[in-house]
Amino acid sequence: AQQNHNKRNTITSHTMPTFQKQSNKRKKIKVSHIFFIFLFSFTVIVVLHASLVWNQASLRIEQNDENSPSEGGKASIQIKQEDEKKRSHQCINDDFQPEHKVGIWTMLNDKMVYTRGAAKMGRGVRRHTKTPHDLIVMEIESKPLPEENWKELSKIGFKRCVVRHIPPPQKTRHDLGEKFAVLHVWGMTVYDTVIFIDADTLVKNSLDDLIDMDMEGKTIGVTKDIRAKKWVDTFNSGVLLLHPDEKEYHRLVELLGSGLEFEYVMSDQGFLNEVYKNDWHEIGFVNNANLALYAFQRDFWDQHPIEDINIIHYTMQKPWQCRPNGQYGPICKIWIDAE
Repeated sequence: AQQNHNKRNTITSHTMPTFQKQSNKRKKIKVSHIFFIFLFSFTVIVVLHASLVWNQASLRIEQNDENSPSEGGKASIQIKQEDEKKRSHQCINDDFQPEHKVGIWTMLNDKMVYTRGAAKMGRGVRRHTKTPHDLIVMEIESKPLPEENWKELSKIGFKRCVVRHIPPPQKTRHDLGEKFAVLHVWGMTVYDTVIFIDADTLVKNSLDDLIDMDMEGKTIGVTKDIRAKKWVDTFNSGVLLLHPDEKEYHRLVELLGSGLEFEYVMSDQGFLNEVYKNDWHEIGFVNNANLALYAFQRDFWDQHPIEDINIIHYTMQKPWQCRPNGQYGPICKIWIDAE
C-alpha cells in the first residue's frame, strides 16, 4: 500500500509541471492574439483618421483654389479683364448691348425710304448668314429716326447705335456731310469684324465667306469702282469689311480734321480712298455688285450668274425707285420681289 501511494505521488509530481506548462503556453497565445487584435484595430483607426484629415485638407485647398486663383490663373483673369476694357464702342445710348463678335452695320437718316432699304437688306442677312452676328443701325444723334421706323427695324433684329456727328471738311457737299459718321465703326472694338453695308443694297446670299475673308494684311476690304462708264483705280465703299481698331479710329478722325485733300464731292468715300489708296483688299464683285456695271460693263456683269451674287448695290437707281419695266428692270425686280 505504501509503495502504491508513493508511486501515485511520483506520477502526480511528474504530471503537474506538464499541465502547468501547457496552460501557461495557452495563456501566452491568448494574450498574443489579444495584443495583435488591439494593434490591428489601432492601426486601422489611425489610417482612417489620417485619410479623413487628408480629405478635409484637400477640400480646403480646392476651395481656396477656387476662391483664390493661382498666380497663373490671376494673370489670365487680369489679361482677360484688360482685354475687355480695351473693347469699346462709340454708341452713346445706354440700351446698346452687343451680343456677338461680328457686327453688320448700316447707317440711316430720318428718311423713311432708306429704312425700307435697310429692312430688306437686314432680312437678307438674317435669312442667309449663319455666322452669329449683330445687326446694327447707326443713327446720328442730330437726326433721330422716327419711332415708326424703329418698330419695323426692331422686328428684324436691328440694334440701335446712336452716334455723334463728325464734322466734315468745309468743302464737302452739304447733303453728304453726315456720311462721315461711318468712321465711328472703326471705334467699335466690341466687335472683331465689322461689315458696313449701304442701305441701298440687297443681300441675297450668305455673308459667311466675306466675314471670314483673309485681307492679306490690308486694312480694309472693298471693291474696285466704276466711274464715267469705265473702271477706275479707286474703290466703292458701299460694302466695307474691316477689323475695328481704336488707334486707327482716332487716326482717321484726326486726318479728317487735318486739312487732308481728297475728292470732296465723294464725301466719306473720297476720304477713305485718299487714306487707303494703297491699303485695300479686293473683296470681289459678288460682294458688291455695282448696278453701274450692269449699265456700262454688261459683259462683265453677265459673266457672273445672278444666283452667285451675294450683294447687289443699287447705285444708279435707288431700289425703292426701281421699276420692273425700266432700264434696270430685271435687277430691280429682284429687290421688289424680295421680302
